[in-house]
Amino acid sequence: MKAFHPTFGQRPWPDGLRALQVYALPDLPAGSALHTLLAGLREALAGFPVLPVPDERMHITLDMLTSAPADAVTDAERRDLADRLRAAVAGSGPIALQAGSPLAYRTGVRLDLHPDGDLAALQHRVRGAVHRVFGPDSTAYPLGVLHTTAAYAAADTDSDELAQTIHRVRPGHAPFTVNRIIVNEVFWRRVPVAGADLPGWRICWDTVATVRLDP
Repeated sequence: MKAFHPTFGQRPWPDGLRALQVYALPDLPAGSALHTLLAGLREALAGFPVLPVPDERMHITLDMLTSAPADAVTDAERRDLADRLRAAVAGSGPIALQAGSPLAYRTGVRLDLHPDGDLAALQHRVRGAVHRVFGPDSTAYPLGVLHTTAAYAAADTDSDELAQTIHRVRPGHAPFTVNRIIVNEVFWRRVPVAGADLPGWRICWDTVATVRLDP
């Protein structure tokens, strides 16, 4: 596993940049199965040079505006995007998913999501809405297998040992629901990480608009 560094589309994230993104947010009440899984995962990761994502920052990235930084997007464009997203997802309804098992990957720990067909359809609706506002060349974010990131690596570490450790976390799977997406300004902060010589990256954001997934 290699240290994580944020990317803006497919290039390194410039210092001080804030980017407009669209996230699906998991319903994560205290005591839920997903809440319990994440708490156990964070406990298992103690001592590894990785920075867990707190509950309030758990998310599923659907798209990212890469043709312009957030400070170049006007208020009118933000309102237009929120309106087009509401129209694009109208009638889709909440999405039921299962998270897990936790997976060690190249720069952190992910939770696989299943079944992801409805979520992938939602992502394509979101991309269509973004393109209608900002144009077809506005999104260099690569669409791949949808997931949620549970921790970002702050330094190179032995993936085999970490993978064995997180495999023992129970529950290893957890049902949850996505019932809203957000438009947000994303930025990153450096924070100290136990067991790492250098700080890690913590994702932060300010919410611009919330769109409910109503039936």
